[in-house]
Amino acid sequence: MIVVTGSAGFIGTAVTRVLKARGETVIPFDHPRDVRDRGELESMFTSATGVIHLAGALGTTEIFGAERAAVDVNIGGAVNVYDAAFHRGIPVVQIGTGHKGQPNPYAITKAAAEELGLARAQYRAEKINVVRAYHVYGPGQKATPPFGHGTVRKIMPSFICRALAGADIEIYGSGEQIIDLVYVDDVAEVLVDALAGPYGQLLEAGTGKPTTVLDAARTVIEATNSSSRLVHLPMRPGEPKDATVIAESPRCSNPWPWRLDETIAYYQ
Repeated sequence: MIVVTGSAGFIGTAVTRVLKARGETVIPFDHPRDVRDRGELESMFTSATGVIHLAGALGTTEIFGAERAAVDVNIGGAVNVYDAAFHRGIPVVQIGTGHKGQPNPYAITKAAAEELGLARAQYRAEKINVVRAYHVYGPGQKATPPFGHGTVRKIMPSFICRALAGADIEIYGSGEQIIDLVYVDDVAEVLVDALAGPYGQLLEAGTGKPTTVLDAARTVIEATNSSSRLVHLPMRPGEPKDATVIAESPRCSNPWPWRLDETIAYYQ
């Protein structure tokens, strides 16, 4: 029986699907449950044999000004999961981010959670692995707001929805930033595999294939036969204009644009 925190989210749904396909029973831990409540975690872990910890405060630019929530959820919540799992003697897989080192509250707090988990595995022999996910895409990823700036905005839903509508595709900065686009089911497989150990590992759920933001947008325009134009906007706070975010030791073997047609069909 595997607890999945953030089970209702995009990656959580894929992880649940993979676990069930392998014959596992999934214990969902999602809203209104809160990873800041260690007591509730303890009660959910009573019959569990492992935990995949995906819940977190998301966003880059979006959570400037909400740093306290990012610290409490992304760091404090991870520590609560580690403590409760250690108390029960069960393994934890902590999701990390390929954006480590970027100057925004999300990347900073997720990196701290990664490092705390790996340190506990090294010095306390705790059963913790970290899976660092890169630019995840696929059916089911939240598309709101493809035409606004109110909440967390993901690259593929934004590009695809705008292309399907024939609207301008907005590119932050030059678009020469290097990204590593990885399909959600491939990331889920890495997360589930990591439960078995050995522990104390940092595993990269990426393909290692470099793609620029511009190339990704052009691929989407071609695949949708869209009339959309590319429009460049200023960089958002917390996102370096010359960022290179790519797995150095990739665990996923299906490079972009793997299953792009299926992803587009979902948004259609």
